[in-house]
Amino acid sequence: MLFDLATAKYVGVVCATEDEASTSLLKDFLHLLTQKGIKYLVLGYFDGKKIPDNFLYWKGMEFITQNDLNFFFIPKSPAVDKFINEPFDLLINCSIKEYFPVEYVAQMSVAKCKVGTLHKDPSDYDLMFDIEKQKNVGYFLENLKLYLSDLRNPVHT
Repeated sequence: MLFDLATAKYVGVVCATEDEASTSLLKDFLHLLTQKGIKYLVLGYFDGKKIPDNFLYWKGMEFITQNDLNFFFIPKSPAVDKFINEPFDLLINCSIKEYFPVEYVAQMSVAKCKVGTLHKDPSDYDLMFDIEKQKNVGYFLENLKLYLSDLRNPVHT
């Protein structure tokens, strides 16, 4: 089943948080979800061993680091187990770069509908956005909002 931002009630967002600008855009998107009455949970991955202090107090967000990865780079933590097993209507992978821990979480998720960026490798996404022209979070989120605003009313370009 394909969910959009008009029909989803519970959204999971998985991402690799790389810089303050991308994170600010993600915060704006989460604010949009709140305005639409959509409940959400975010799992962020830092490709390092320590979470920067400015991310520690984000409401509705859990973070993992390299310290949460096992020998095979599979993320192992209560936050990951909870996220994977949450019955999201829609899972959104906002990572622009391909990080194995983020992809693992997205692929293992029990979400009813999964959305992400177009990948070279096979994936379990129901909808993928080709952002090759502009590989950044802002471009991905703008396309996501445009095309997933309400699938019952097609966008005319």
